[in-house]
Amino acid sequence: MRVLAAVLAGVVGAIAGAGALGMALAYILTAIYGSFEGSAAMGGFSIGMPLGAIVGVALGPWLIMRKGGPSTPGKAWAWVAGAIVLLTACGAWFWEYA
Repeated sequence: MRVLAAVLAGVVGAIAGAGALGMALAYILTAIYGSFEGSAAMGGFSIGMPLGAIVGVALGPWLIMRKGGPSTPGKAWAWVAGAIVLLTACGAWFWEYA
């Protein structure tokens, strides 16, 4: 059961990491290079999305399966469910104000 939670954590981590790192690099590169036709933001987003997904896929299962991680499947599922709720809430807020 813990392995299933780790797989789901990898998927959630990939989604969260891709979005977060993509937005962060788009903002940072726009601040550095300017906003000429959005090219810096598009470049940052296209670089940040795959990198964030790779980091999320690696970090999600590691956080669940590590030695000091949640000791029971219930705790692991609670962490994954909390991440899903947080992602949904952030997505709804960004969708409304985008």
